[in-house]
Amino acid sequence: MKRDMDLVRKLLFYFEDKQSFSVDQNVTIDGYSEDEIAYHLVLIAQAGFIDFEPQRSSSNPDRIYKVYPFGLTWKGHEFLENAKDENLWNKSKEKVLGVTGGLSADVLGSLIKYYAKEKLGIPV
Repeated sequence: MKRDMDLVRKLLFYFEDKQSFSVDQNVTIDGYSEDEIAYHLVLIAQAGFIDFEPQRSSSNPDRIYKVYPFGLTWKGHEFLENAKDENLWNKSKEKVLGVTGGLSADVLGSLIKYYAKEKLGIPV
């Protein structure tokens, strides 16, 4: 399955809007399947964007195959704060895709910060 950075962003918005810091076992995002959401929850957990309880493989305890998410971490909040502006998000995605053909979260996050600073008149 391919990583979908738009789904990553939507999941971060989902957890930001969540009113409690309790386990959420029924995460739904319109237009995405349960499998896509489950896969991306594991990815954003591995990236350090959400607090979670892992469900590990019995044959390989290092492998997390499901997460029970609580909410955003500091890192998740920081990434989302930079990615909230739809124009900056789209501009950054287009630039990264045009140059690399893929969307690295680190490169995308750095470029969003760059464009945000530029927009604010902060020397870049």
